[in-house]
Amino acid sequence: MKLRNMIYLLLAITGILCVACDKFLNVEPSKNTQKVITTAEQLDALLASYSNFALEQSGMALASDDYGITIEAQAGYPNGIDPGILEFALWNDGCSELYYNGWSTEYGKIYYANLVLSNIDRVSGVQEHKDYLRAEAHFIRAYSMFNLAIQYALYYDGSNVDEPGITLKQSVSFEESVERANLKETWDFIDADLQEALKIRRTLEQDGVNRVWRATTAGVHGFAARYYLYRGDLDNALKYAEAVLEEISTLKDFNTSMSYLPDGSWGAVHEINQSTDPETIVLKFPYTCKQMFGTNGWTEFFEWDELLYARYVHNPNWNWCPSRGLLDNFAKDVPAGDPMNDLRYEYFIVEDFSLRMAYTDPAIYRFPGYIQFYFDNIISGPTVAESMLIKAEVQARNGEWRQAMDTMDPLRRARIKASVYTKLEASSQNDAVMKVLQERRREMPFALRWYDLKRLNNNGDSFDDVTVTRTFYPYNVSTVLSSEPVRTYTLEPDSRHYAMPIHAQELNLGKGVIVQNKYL
Repeated sequence: MKLRNMIYLLLAITGILCVACDKFLNVEPSKNTQKVITTAEQLDALLASYSNFALEQSGMALASDDYGITIEAQAGYPNGIDPGILEFALWNDGCSELYYNGWSTEYGKIYYANLVLSNIDRVSGVQEHKDYLRAEAHFIRAYSMFNLAIQYALYYDGSNVDEPGITLKQSVSFEESVERANLKETWDFIDADLQEALKIRRTLEQDGVNRVWRATTAGVHGFAARYYLYRGDLDNALKYAEAVLEEISTLKDFNTSMSYLPDGSWGAVHEINQSTDPETIVLKFPYTCKQMFGTNGWTEFFEWDELLYARYVHNPNWNWCPSRGLLDNFAKDVPAGDPMNDLRYEYFIVEDFSLRMAYTDPAIYRFPGYIQFYFDNIISGPTVAESMLIKAEVQARNGEWRQAMDTMDPLRRARIKASVYTKLEASSQNDAVMKVLQERRREMPFALRWYDLKRLNNNGDSFDDVTVTRTFYPYNVSTVLSSEPVRTYTLEPDSRHYAMPIHAQELNLGKGVIVQNKYL
């Protein structure tokens, strides 16, 4: 069955499942409330409902130095900048904006994983199939717990055992405690789930289709490489990155496989400065900029050649505003210092994207946007490219820095204009590490930058530390105080704000059991 037809079939199944799941979750919790699950096929259908698992909230991306917040943007948008964004972008001590509530999003996925684990031993079905579903549920839970720990807990370095971690939900019981475990307990739990997930033996390609919406060996190995790199376990990070590349090393060559949508598509034409100096601006969008969940959106996403597991980070504001630091990074390590020679910049950085939402007469704020899958979604799941970069970084940090440049070369050939391509060289071990890190930032902006900031500031090396600063107005929960002097906001490498505040709603639902992070 061709992927496009398979997607349509899965969308129909997903619609049915979502209705069933919504009915289940909307029932008032009661000891007498039961939904009978009797077969492994029912549990399989639950995990096949990829729309329940693929989306990740954007709080971490907004807090990273890839996201741009400026006083010019505040003046240029009719309603200014959403204060909900500022809660993350300026590292507030509290959180009230529901749009970016990663806590509830990830625990929703964990609920489904626990539903499978709670029922797998008592349903009928072939044992091999049940074993796969059990391992897949552990994978989903490990993945979500990992995301939660990165966002809401401090980096665990072994000396801060008793700092709060996250809530370790292990069942679907409404009576299970929501108290936060400590950091050691949190990471031991994630590691145990990962070990169960690593038992999966299922190829990525099945019947000519990469099944990126389900757990496969390559997908789990890709996540394991990411997990161990974050933990500073370079040997295991290398082991699993190489395991991915042994199974699949396909890269999407942007020289031959990228294109633009037809001129004028998706609101691309904007008439600006009509009362003074009229000008017509036509935005150019990559072909991937099609509405997700529509007739083509999921297909384009699933057919991304390098994807190992389908996850994307979602920004409901439809505005991935690249920071000046991210834009400047595209001019590094590229022929002639011209960012347009990097095809990631050419296709994904859309000049004047702000005109879709900013004032147009006069057009006082013109700034690019980062556009990948429609205006709100960027790949965050493991990819072949990420595995190559993990391998290269480990090689560089282990002193094999010339080999690291060799490892990275196929990726750069697939991203840099072939007509100007030259191989990247490093002058030293530290230079090689920094070149790999800069390549990571160009390849995986927004989605993995917070992950990188936390691990780089806690890895024992100082040459790769990052201090993030922003200049913006003071603000309160609902209002930007633009009549007051601007101030500088700073996120130091050792800041406690690397553990983001838990949403106020979650604290209220926890009835005092869930404690907020401390920032003094």
